Amino acid sequence: MISFKKGSIGFDEFLFSVEEVEFARGAVHVLMGRNGIGKSAFLNTISGMINPIKGSLDLDGKALYQYAPKELSTKISYVSSSPSGVPFLSVNAYLMLGRNQFTNVFGRGNASDHKAVLEAKQIFEIEHLSSKFTNELSSGELHLCAIAKAYVQQTDYILLDEPTSHLDYANKIKVYQILEKLAKTHNKGIIISTHDLDLAFKFPFNFYLIDSKNQRLRPIKDFKEVELEFKS
Repeated sequence: MISFKKGSIGFDEFLFSVEEVEFARGAVHVLMGRNGIGKSAFLNTISGMINPIKGSLDLDGKALYQYAPKELSTKISYVSSSPSGVPFLSVNAYLMLGRNQFTNVFGRGNASDHKAVLEAKQIFEIEHLSSKFTNELSSGELHLCAIAKAYVQQTDYILLDEPTSHLDYANKIKVYQILEKLAKTHNKGIIISTHDLDLAFKFPFNFYLIDSKNQRLRPIKDFKEVELEFKS
């Protein structure tokens, strides 16, 4: 479980506070809020890329800062809102990067590594992209591949910043369905930020709003609370 208590989030300056929140495995947790409110900063904080301004941030009962980078990479994977393609790097090779912590010094994968890549391609329905170079992909295709690479990493938690931002409506639904299934059947803790407000509420996720008026994170259950935030 990821738990954060008495915390403050920000880069160079304070953005919002977190009184207490717990993100358990087996569920999808959704962050909502206005542009620039701090959703990405929050994901960066709980992924270990930046430190909280203050507060107690723990992963499975151990302070996040006490994890060595390699150990943390087996616990948490992160996908940014704008993944980049690499010239002459095939999708197969790109997905295999998710196994870096398992492969040998020459980067060669074994049978279980290749099995994880194959499973990811099947789950995200991207087998037809296998031999394409990542810089040849559309923004939507690349985003699907980036999420699939996070799955290949086989972490307990997957953090996704705007995972459906470059996708059409049908693929947005597909991604949410996949995330719901991964959380339930693979016991993943999935934390995402999104602006697909009405679509996300069609799924049985846990929702959190970064309240701009009070500058704090709070759980919500009703879509009307989100509407009020964006109308105020």
